[in-house]
Amino acid sequence: MVRVRTETSRHDRQEQILAEVRVNSSVRIADLASRFGTSAETIRRDLDLLSRKGLINRTYGGGVPSLSLEPGMRERHRRMVEERSRIAAAAAAEVEDGEVIMIDAGSSTLHLAVALAGLNRRIVAITNGLPVAEALGKSLRTRVLVCPGDLNPPQGATVGPETLNFLRRFNADRAYLGASGLTADGPTEAESAMAWVKREMIERASGAVLLADHSKFNVRMLEVICPLADVGALFTDQAPDPALAAALGRAGTAVRVA
Repeated sequence: MVRVRTETSRHDRQEQILAEVRVNSSVRIADLASRFGTSAETIRRDLDLLSRKGLINRTYGGGVPSLSLEPGMRERHRRMVEERSRIAAAAAAEVEDGEVIMIDAGSSTLHLAVALAGLNRRIVAITNGLPVAEALGKSLRTRVLVCPGDLNPPQGATVGPETLNFLRRFNADRAYLGASGLTADGPTEAESAMAWVKREMIERASGAVLLADHSKFNVRMLEVICPLADVGALFTDQAPDPALAAALGRAGTAVRVA
């Protein structure tokens, strides 16, 4: 019989607690202690640490999502549909037959996948986004490679070491990425595991393209994904404010307003 390690490490437990907060909007110490087979004091320390990192807000007897946490992908996909559809159409129009592209998981990139499927390009698309893969799969001329890895249900994504190792097997013409925010320091991301996938895609591609509507401008999230100079082009729906526009200009990032 194949045996697996059943003891949950502190890091894994905290990641699971964070996922539980996102899915259920709140957690209680007593329920978590019972689920993980540990003491209430251990769970209390986990929640306190997540709170200090800004990942949750502590409540009496439990925790709730932090305002800094990005909503789940389904919720985000329902926002600013018209603007993101325009952005996606403009970005998709530049994808040519024969290209190999990487597309990360996210709401903006899901709009891109829908637009690409409609164009029926003869391309190879590598993605860690399950809804993205499903949308791309509607094109008979597109070969879709889906990254293995640990499932992040709220984001509809695979993440972790297996995802990164899989991406390292491939080269791509361009990586198409979304982000939680965009600042003069670079695009930002709320979740570390998602940020590492974006970084690997940037590393494996000849160029990186960011899809970000104006609501992402000057939004600082937990991690900076990469310097602005690593982003070759930004597709957006409104011109950035002067300060951000100047930073993009200094970085050599082309701005395309759809």
